[in-house]
Amino acid sequence: MSSWFVSAAPTGPNFAGVHRNFAQEAFYGPLVQEDTEWLCAGGFVTETQTFYATTEQGELIMCQVIHSSVGVWYPSIQFTFRYVNPTTSKHVWKSTAVTNFTVGGAKLDKRSSKSDQFTITVDPSKPNVYTIQGKYDDETQISLTYEALTPGWKLGAGPRGGMSYFGQLKPATTQPGTPPDLSGGADGYCVHRFWPRCAIKGILRLGTDVIQIEDARGTFIHAIQGMRPNVLASAWNFANFQSPASGGEGVALTMMEFTSCPAYGSHKVNIGSIVVGDKLVAVVAGGDGIQGGSVALHYEAVNDVETGYDAPGAIKYTWEGLTLSGEGDNLKPSASSNDISSAEIDQKLLTSKPGEPYATQGLVEKVDVLGQIPYLLKKFVNYAAGTKPYIYTWLNPVDAKVVTPGQGVKTVKGTLFSEATFVS
Repeated sequence: MSSWFVSAAPTGPNFAGVHRNFAQEAFYGPLVQEDTEWLCAGGFVTETQTFYATTEQGELIMCQVIHSSVGVWYPSIQFTFRYVNPTTSKHVWKSTAVTNFTVGGAKLDKRSSKSDQFTITVDPSKPNVYTIQGKYDDETQISLTYEALTPGWKLGAGPRGGMSYFGQLKPATTQPGTPPDLSGGADGYCVHRFWPRCAIKGILRLGTDVIQIEDARGTFIHAIQGMRPNVLASAWNFANFQSPASGGEGVALTMMEFTSCPAYGSHKVNIGSIVVGDKLVAVVAGGDGIQGGSVALHYEAVNDVETGYDAPGAIKYTWEGLTLSGEGDNLKPSASSNDISSAEIDQKLLTSKPGEPYATQGLVEKVDVLGQIPYLLKKFVNYAAGTKPYIYTWLNPVDAKVVTPGQGVKTVKGTLFSEATFVS
């Protein structure tokens, strides 16, 4: 899962979504070193680093570090892993408590971390590569490298790039080129940073199986919820589409969406990116106050008796934004408002018939969020009466329709990992 998702009524009066803080021509924000450094803040802050990969055969690999601070208590830190093989129906899920967690070290900066259970390292001389070594138990061990094939991004450049602020908006306290501004909202903030297209290789040891990973593709996301976890969002959507390494299409479509809680106006914030030919061609945004852009649309909803939610029978994801051109530090949006790149995935999910229990194609798991939250964090979360948050996760082969200037429309085959989270 992408983060912890919870709900209660906050008291903050205002909300400043990142999607409305930047003009369309300023959506692309290059990452600086501080963006992917561990913050490890106190108070009530949940920070995650999540690594996704899909293989040529459609397998899913996910590993994640979750750092959850709860008031004055020592942080709860979890190291999770998921492997799904739709062909063999093999599904491995592991979550282990982390001990002796530290960041940085000799010749390393705060992008690197280690514990008794793992090391996740960025060599400062190769800042586009993560090396992951992990041992969940004697049955589950991983050794992976993630190499960014495109520049990373956040929505908007500068200290407030990527930041959605909750509560009264404060004047900027940092200048361009300085670390992220974490104090812009009186009540807190939420931020996501992305490596949208990575090359992954390595080895998984799952029981007696040794799985060699070659030419997988995926994404890395560093996310922080800088506020009490029970006041941020009432719903989330996430999509990660990757075309295989073979075939030369080099397409990755990434989307993250949340809806703020009612006391913050129930505002929808959607951010995403389009990669074509292993090049970042657009950073997009959508939500309240923005026409078009990036949208996750649930339709043909069916009541799921097990969870009580009206779950989607299908989800249509769309991306649209100004085309980027150039390389590295010279990556810039087109000066022409007609230079638009777009993409669409229409994921049909429902397999059950009317009157039958809700069933869908490619369902990986319905995650009971309360069952996953560490004890101390759960203790401090006040849920509305009867609320039981669930995350639906799916893994499916799909077709993506991609349109870029000068290339026309192309249909690209790939694998989509998606999440829909219901909180209230």
